[in-house]
Amino acid sequence: MAPSSTSTSPPSVVVVLILLLSAVPARLASIPVSDGLEQLGGGEGLHREILRDETVLRLKELGKISDGEGFLERTFLSPASFRATDVIISWMKDAGLATWVDQMGNIHGRFEPSNSTEKALLIGSHMDTVIDAGMYDGALGIICAISALKVLRVTGKLQRLTRPVEVIAFSDEEGVRFQTTFLGSAAVAVALPFKRLFG
Repeated sequence: MAPSSTSTSPPSVVVVLILLLSAVPARLASIPVSDGLEQLGGGEGLHREILRDETVLRLKELGKISDGEGFLERTFLSPASFRATDVIISWMKDAGLATWVDQMGNIHGRFEPSNSTEKALLIGSHMDTVIDAGMYDGALGIICAISALKVLRVTGKLQRLTRPVEVIAFSDEEGVRFQTTFLGSAAVAVALPFKRLFG
């Protein structure tokens, strides 16, 4: 029988490699994490308690509002979507926004400057999810928009805006419930064909 042409590393080299690789995660875990703000002068005035800490807490809170057990599922018009609506409205009010829910279930939070004739800036994302969804999909766009406007309110800068700003949490993007995507944003954009409502 001919000797094998494949070479193998001596056992001592393999052991050393395993030891080195097993030490890497422990070393990485011991390195302090920086958000880079120190290089920008320490990050004073950046309102980390809102833009970072509160945002993360709100993402986790919204991620727990689910119709599924042990996974995230919040489809259009489900019980979880109605619970999420109440929570998102409370966050919008906390940011100083006037709130309402339209006929398609989209949640609106708006700041309207005095005597403004400018068109509104619309920001946000969708609040519905697929089945077994990720916590950030949709929610991050809603919560970050609310957080940014809250910082403007806290710092007294919201009243200085000359253009209306509106955060929208769209009721349906994923299309899981009726197998028709973008119902919420299509309604806002007045791009929802009448025939789609009757399938």
